[in-house]
Amino acid sequence: MLKRYATTERIRWTGKAWEIRHALRQELKRRGGHTRIAELLSDRSTAIAR
Repeated sequence: MLKRYATTERIRWTGKAWEIRHALRQELKRRGGHTRIAELLSDRSTAIAR
């Protein structure tokens, strides 16, 4: 089972490798498919800080 732990500084995803890959692909598709993972993480950390 995939679990996500988010703080203002980082996101930690725990689970099986295929679950993490699947979740990353879903997030990238949701943002248009051309987003880098670093941008995804930086966007998440600013959204959490609000």
